Amino acid sequence: MPPLCGRGRANRGLVGGQMIVSWVRSLRMLVVVAVGLAFVPTALAAPKQQEPVPSLTPKATQKLWKQLVSHPRTFSATAVAGCRPVRVVFYTESDWLRLATKLAANPSPCAQYYISIPPLAADKTKFRYDQPWRIRALGPQFHVLAEINFTGWSQWVTANSSTYYEAGLEARRRMAANGFDVPSGDTWAMNELSSAVRRGIGVARQNARELLRGLYTGDGTVPSVKGVAFNIGIAQSTGNLAPYKVSLQDWYGDTAYWQDMSAYVSDWSQELYGDVREYGVAGASAQDRADHANDYLGHQLALATAAPEFDAAAKSFIATASTPLANAAWIWTSGFGYTSVPVAQMQDYVSAQVYALRSLDAPLGLAEDRIGFAWAPRNTDGTAWTTQYTSESGQVIDRLAAAIRDSGESPDLACGPAGQNLWCSAAVDGAAFTELWKTFATWSPPALGFSSAPVTVNAGDASAPITVQLQTEGIADPDANPVTVTLATSSPQGGFSASASGPWTSTIDVTIPVGSTTGDAVYYRDTKAGAVTLTATASGRQSGTQSATVSASTVASVSVSPAAATVGFGGTQTLTATGYDAFGNPVTPSATWSLSAGAPGTLSATTGSSVTFTAGSTAGTATVTATAGSATATASITVKVAPLRVASIAYRLTDGRLAVTTSVVNAATGAPVGGAAVSLAIYRSSWLYASGSGTTGPDGSLTVTTSSKVPSGCYRTTLKSVTAYGFAWDGVTPANQLCR
Repeated sequence: MPPLCGRGRANRGLVGGQMIVSWVRSLRMLVVVAVGLAFVPTALAAPKQQEPVPSLTPKATQKLWKQLVSHPRTFSATAVAGCRPVRVVFYTESDWLRLATKLAANPSPCAQYYISIPPLAADKTKFRYDQPWRIRALGPQFHVLAEINFTGWSQWVTANSSTYYEAGLEARRRMAANGFDVPSGDTWAMNELSSAVRRGIGVARQNARELLRGLYTGDGTVPSVKGVAFNIGIAQSTGNLAPYKVSLQDWYGDTAYWQDMSAYVSDWSQELYGDVREYGVAGASAQDRADHANDYLGHQLALATAAPEFDAAAKSFIATASTPLANAAWIWTSGFGYTSVPVAQMQDYVSAQVYALRSLDAPLGLAEDRIGFAWAPRNTDGTAWTTQYTSESGQVIDRLAAAIRDSGESPDLACGPAGQNLWCSAAVDGAAFTELWKTFATWSPPALGFSSAPVTVNAGDASAPITVQLQTEGIADPDANPVTVTLATSSPQGGFSASASGPWTSTIDVTIPVGSTTGDAVYYRDTKAGAVTLTATASGRQSGTQSATVSASTVASVSVSPAAATVGFGGTQTLTATGYDAFGNPVTPSATWSLSAGAPGTLSATTGSSVTFTAGSTAGTATVTATAGSATATASITVKVAPLRVASIAYRLTDGRLAVTTSVVNAATGAPVGGAAVSLAIYRSSWLYASGSGTTGPDGSLTVTTSSKVPSGCYRTTLKSVTAYGFAWDGVTPANQLCR
């Protein structure tokens, strides 16, 4: 069959989110170039179109063919009994007779070989009449597949105003007329089931089913026979496998399709043209390489094995018919995977693929192995075949034949004699394993997700439309039945509605119809600001969630904190405005601040969420107003002085001098007041004896001492004034006297 997706030149691209290789069978080309003894081709020029040929070495092939036909190979019962049965399907673009002859020269005693022969390049509905018998002549193990080119026969349907079923019948008639002998073991191979068939686009599946039905049935003049269905692959290096996996799972759910495949198809052969750069990891064991190869080669079988029981038709058919088509096409940089490596590395690679494929079926309890390879020789630039290339490509066939033969006893013998591992070990520069294909070992359950953006809305407002989506692996994926989805919110104040104007309910059901991935949009409304989680649930599906952010609405009311305060002269007080929307959600407003006329102080700013009031040096009351929108609030600030008193007046004599100490305190708290200016007079009997003044220290005290010794007598002190910023003295002189 062809490269990753058709029989012919490759054109890698992204189709439906998947990296695939699109082929145009009519452009099949053979390529050649003169090369040195040890070449590593790195780039390919556009090859010339060239008619496929039965053999790149016609004389040598004819000589070997005659020898084999003249002396048929027979196997002992012991050899057959010790060999695990295997069906080996080959897709060829050219060189089919050399391939078959070399395989026959080194056959497995328990293998059945199926070799496809391409139709004529000029008309893909016409077969090569002189070729089938030559392959059958190699012995009863060798069978011929007539390639049924889907594109060619689709054109026939259009040109003849016919049907795909009739195309299948006509193909069978032409097969018989051109020497394909079903009773002798020949059959057909449809090339190929496209990605449109896998994805169920339009009538692609129905057309394929009808063509396969016709090919199986025949027109009554030929016997019914099952054949091979090559189906388009996906590149091993694809970075995002989710869309492909989802389409594959949906395909497995088409019961009628897989029932038809069971009825009409013997070998389900997906084109899996691996990349040698994802195999030849330096230092990796043969087993590790085989395991990673089978992650890719066996991914359809692994997914079918993991499929739920309601996909029983696909599970049963793929388990018994899966024949992965691996990569023996050399030398390619795209299309048939990347195989632009020296011949020894290519021999190593085909050996490893045989090892991997021969390890795939037995652990699943299958009675025989089913393996396949694409054979599409291509020299580096398509200019001409060279002696070196034909020789080295023949070596690849020889290694492939030996690996198939030797692996009949044990899969690991594909790599060489027991314990030697001559093959399956080559290192390729830059090679690295990919782990993505392991995801096909598990079935991805259906789920729910939101296809609309996360909700961001103001309290009390309706959100933008919300849509919930049927998904698998995050990919939109319709259901075969209507799905009822229930939407709920984590907020007790939240609600949903089918209309932006309500009414609002805490939950709402949305029905997603058959064939669609989304239902009607709904709206969300909440009166409580904060983070909210919206949840979508449906029977048999993983629930989906989405965050919603509800913000407070516009300011409806405002308050100022504190609502009242008292400060002294020069004191400060910070005021903060808090807004609330109509639902009581707090809002931080940008308020406008103002002071009442004649207020005993100033404000630090006129706008902002907070402001500082600074008192002046006069007592009084200030009203501070905060305005946000149409809402206002006020705070009252009283500016007043604190009571000041002299707690005591004390005396002492020092060297005959009189020292008078006053102690000034805050009358309200009893705390000492430093910095108070005190003026006093000292009387002896009733006569003024001395006066003095000063400022209290931090402890609130001031000591005034007479300049000379005082005579005997009684002394009394009277306070003339006591002043301190922000304080008012009560005018009281405490009782005091000293007599000596």
